[in-house]
Amino acid sequence: MINGAMQVFAIKGYKLASTDDMVKVAGVSKGLWFHYFVNKAGLYTFVADYCVKYINMELSVNLSSKPTDYFDILYMIEETKASISKIYPYAPLMIQSMLDERDEEISETTRMKIGPYTEKVKEALESFSNDVLSDDVDREILDMTVGYTVKGIMEKAYLDGVFDSEKYLADIRNYFSMMRKIVYAK
Repeated sequence: MINGAMQVFAIKGYKLASTDDMVKVAGVSKGLWFHYFVNKAGLYTFVADYCVKYINMELSVNLSSKPTDYFDILYMIEETKASISKIYPYAPLMIQSMLDERDEEISETTRMKIGPYTEKVKEALESFSNDVLSDDVDREILDMTVGYTVKGIMEKAYLDGVFDSEKYLADIRNYFSMMRKIVYAK
């Protein structure tokens, strides 16, 4: 049930996600669904909370080595998402969907639920020193550019309906390798 809800919310966003689609994907009855979840907002809150707690637990372990390189930190985050996708195939896309969610009905809940994840990422990136960046690289623009590209690579990885974590990580690794050569001071 969690995977079914996560899949529909991740692909369609909160507003367009329907419980009919979720029960169909999960292969359960609507009655059973509403036995556990009173409404769509309650279900979204549960799935969002579950997804963030699960990924943060894994990030705590994976980032415990305290990497200090910008791209190593980001790669470990994406590697964590990819490993989670083996159990929860749509968890990486759900995280991205939560970051992108703009529906007024659920936006406050979404911000509250995704907050611990964004804080964990921010905390991990604090160990990176901007001093290694080339003088003409603006960190804010770098963050934005890398974020949009990683999002695009992820969306491409889900294009065929099945997340190929190995291809995803290879694409991320190649992109980060190229960016290191561009943004780091020589």
